Amino acid sequence: MKRNYIIPAMASLLMLGACGYNEDNFEGLDEMTRPTNVFKKDYTLTDADYATIANNSTNKALAEAAGLSGELSALKTSLTFTDELPGTEYIPAFLAATWYTGDDGSAIKVTYNQRRASTATEKALNAASIYSVSNEDYETAWGGAKNSFFTPSESASKHVPDILKANYPAAAEGDMVLVDYNYSEQEPSGNAPALSEGFDGQTNGENVAIDGWHNVTTVGTYAWQAKSYSGNLYIQQSAFKHDGELESYMITPAVAIESGMRLTFDACYGNYKAEGGRLSVLYSENLKDFTKEAIAAATWTDITSAVNIPVPDGTYGTLANVCDYDLSTLAGKKVCFAFRYNGNSKNATTTVQLDNVVVKKAAGTSDLKSTQVSDLFQFNGTDWKLFTGALSLDAADYKAMGSNYGNLDSSMAPDNYLPVYLSQRYPYAQEEDQYTVAYKYYDGKSNSVKCATYMMQAGKWVTTTVQVLTNQFVLTNGKWNYDPSTVIDLPVEKGNAEVSAFYQAITDWVKENYPKYVTGYGNNDYYYGGSAYQNNFDFRVSAWKGQGTYNDMSDTDIEKLMWERLPEAFPHALEALYGSVTPVDGIDVIYTINFGIYDGSATVTWTIQYKVVAAGKFEYVAESLKKVE
Repeated sequence: MKRNYIIPAMASLLMLGACGYNEDNFEGLDEMTRPTNVFKKDYTLTDADYATIANNSTNKALAEAAGLSGELSALKTSLTFTDELPGTEYIPAFLAATWYTGDDGSAIKVTYNQRRASTATEKALNAASIYSVSNEDYETAWGGAKNSFFTPSESASKHVPDILKANYPAAAEGDMVLVDYNYSEQEPSGNAPALSEGFDGQTNGENVAIDGWHNVTTVGTYAWQAKSYSGNLYIQQSAFKHDGELESYMITPAVAIESGMRLTFDACYGNYKAEGGRLSVLYSENLKDFTKEAIAAATWTDITSAVNIPVPDGTYGTLANVCDYDLSTLAGKKVCFAFRYNGNSKNATTTVQLDNVVVKKAAGTSDLKSTQVSDLFQFNGTDWKLFTGALSLDAADYKAMGSNYGNLDSSMAPDNYLPVYLSQRYPYAQEEDQYTVAYKYYDGKSNSVKCATYMMQAGKWVTTTVQVLTNQFVLTNGKWNYDPSTVIDLPVEKGNAEVSAFYQAITDWVKENYPKYVTGYGNNDYYYGGSAYQNNFDFRVSAWKGQGTYNDMSDTDIEKLMWERLPEAFPHALEALYGSVTPVDGIDVIYTINFGIYDGSATVTWTIQYKVVAAGKFEYVAESLKKVE
C-alpha cells in the first residue's frame, strides 16, 4: 500500500525538479508549451443575454458614470441598444464574463439589436419638450373666461403658437414641443358662433354655392371655386389664365352684431406675384341686393388692414388664421362681410385660398366635458407651427393600452404596444405604409418624448427604428474590444460563387471604364488580371500580351505594370460589395484580403490591406501587399 503513495510522490518531485531546470535553462519554454484557446465564432444575443448585460456590474458602473442607468435597465425589456447605449461599449463585459477562458486573438461576431441612426425628424422628436397648457393660458385665449379647454372656434393651432413663444423665448429653428391640452368639440354655452362656414359641403372644382352666401363676379368671368387638399375643402380664386381684369366677391349672409363679437378666418397666398392678385375684406350695413350694380353702389368699409396673410416661402403658404377683428363698434347693427379678389391675367395672378370664416360671440363659461389631446408643434425660426409629420398618442390611447399614468415605460415596451395602436388606427394600411409615432416614456424619474417609426410589411407593423447588426469583438491584451476590421479570404476555387462575385465586381469596373481589356467571356480582364472563372489573378505575361493590348511593351514593363496596378483593383470590389461600411471614431477599420496569384508555374497566396476612410471608400495601406509565407 505504501508503494502506491511513494511512487506518485517521487514522480511529483521529479516533475518539480524538471520545471525548475527548464525555467533556468530554456527561457520562454512554458509559454511555448502552454495550450492556447484562440477561437473564432458567431453568436446571436438571446433575450436573456440582454438582461445579463443590463445586470453586469461593469456595465452598471459605466452607465452610472454616463448618466444612463435608466437606459441600461430598460435594455432588459427593450432588447435593443441605442445611440446613447451602444452595443459596441456594453457587449465586451458580457463576452469577458461568458468566454473568460479565451486567449488573445480570439474573435466573436455578435449579432444584436441596435436602433439605427435617427432621422432629423426623429432627433427633433426625441429632444422635444413637454408642455401642459395652464389655466392661465386658457383664460388668456378665451379673453378672461374660465374655460379650461380649446374648441373649434378657439383652437390649439390658433393659440398654442403664442403660448409657446412666451414660454420658449430661446427656441432654435427645428425645436419641437409636445403640447398637452384639453379639447371640446362643443362650444361653451351661449358662445355658438353667429356665423361659421368651413365650406365642407362644397364640391371640389365647382363654383361655390351656399344658401345665404353670394358668389358674384363684377369684372371678368371667374367665380370663387371649391378646392380640396389633403381631405380639407376650402374656396379659392385666381386670375391665372383669366382673360384680362378680374374682380370677384364672396359675400356672407347678414350678421346681427353683438358686443364682443370678432371676425376670424383662415387664408393663404399661392404662386405669389408681387404685382398683384390680392384679397380685400370689407363690410356693408346697407347691402340689400346682390347684383353687380348693387354691390358697386353699396357703401363698403375696408378692414383689410386687420388681415395679415404671409408671403409664402414656397409655392403655397399654409391655410391658417390671418384675422381676429373686434366687431364691438358695430354692436346692434346687421352687416354683410365681403371677401373680394382683385387681379389680372397679365401679371397679377396670385392665388387666394380662404377657409373657416367665423363670427364668434364673446367668450362664455361652461362645464362641458373635454378630452386631453397631445399635439406636436415645431419652431420654424420665426413661429411655432402644428407639426403633422408624426402621430402623437393622446390620453385615451394610453388608457386603451392599459396605462393609468399616460405614458409607456419599461413594463410596457413600445414595440409591443405601438404596432397594435397602428393596426387599430389604420385597419386598411397598405404594404410599405410608414408612420412615426411620438409618445411619452417614463424612465423611472420623469417623462420624456420618444419616437419610433414603423412600416407595414407582410401584413404586420414592423419597426424600422431597430436594425440587426453583426459586429466583431476581438480579445487583445486580455480585454474584449469592438473591432470592425474584417478578413476576406478569396480561396482559389473554381465554382466558389462568393469569391467569383468579388472578382466579377473588379472585371465589371474594367468593362465600364476600359472595355478593351475584358476578354470575350466577360468574366476576366487583363487590366488587373482578375479572373472570376479561376478565382485568382493571372500574372502570366504571355496571357496579358495575348489580348493584343500590350504589344508595344516589354515583358519587364508589363510585369512591373501588373504590380503597380494590383492595389488599385480591390477597392472596386470593396465599394461594390461593402458600400455600407463606414469609419468608426477612434478605430482604424482595416479590411485584409487574402488572395491567389498564378504566375504560370504555381499559385501563390498573397495578402493586402485597406483602410475605411469614408462611407464605402477604401484606401490602400502602404506596404501591406505581401506574400503569405
